[in-house]
Amino acid sequence: MSQEKRIELIKQLLEERQELSTRDIMTEFGVSQDTARRDIVLLTKKGEVKRTHGGILPLDFGRSVPNYQSRLSRFTKSKTKIAMEAGKYFKPHHVYFVDSSTILLKTCQSINMPVAIVTHSLDNCIALAENSKVTVKVLSGTLNHENRYFYSNLAMQELHDIAFDTAFIAASGIDENGAYLLDQGDAEIVGLAVSRARKVILVAEHQKFVNKSYYRICPLDKISMFITDKALTPEQRAMFTDKTEIIVAN
Repeated sequence: MSQEKRIELIKQLLEERQELSTRDIMTEFGVSQDTARRDIVLLTKKGEVKRTHGGILPLDFGRSVPNYQSRLSRFTKSKTKIAMEAGKYFKPHHVYFVDSSTILLKTCQSINMPVAIVTHSLDNCIALAENSKVTVKVLSGTLNHENRYFYSNLAMQELHDIAFDTAFIAASGIDENGAYLLDQGDAEIVGLAVSRARKVILVAEHQKFVNKSYYRICPLDKISMFITDKALTPEQRAMFTDKTEIIVAN
């Protein structure tokens, strides 16, 4: 394979995965470490990627979060693993809040037991409608077309009257002060659900420690369990309390 063709395929793969290491390029294209490094150098010189220690990132990595449909089209193996891991923590006859996210949509598609689920997600509702074992409560409101969730003051009132066994939430950004979403209405609903839950499970890829979002869902000491795709660095682990269980899906 020519370098020119390989470069184009690397760019496509980077668009899908949002991060590639030198080892990833070697494995995917059957090339040596020197060849993979030359490809990275060329992509960097052309200004098409951001080089990191041991790999590459998209140029806009950490500066934006794609909308719901775009995230769904980029669904990765890592997200599937996180979704399947989250599914292990559902128990029959419990009451759950399930956030609007592509990972948790995949989780909803795998549930096969009698549970009650409250959600503000259009797509979660459609997925759960296929399973008669699940009792589904959709919060009231107007549909946000970009991120496919419902929001209203009535939805907030409805949440005040529910006590959840567990709230499953996602985030578009994580830092030492908490978990965040880009949309204020979304963050308000999820944050209230967190306050009404006995246990809170956060699902997110490791790259969410880089992405910048604006509206806080909750501080990290509210998180009972964090399910992600890579082991945390010591600095990232220190953001959470010792009581937060960290699960790496594999």
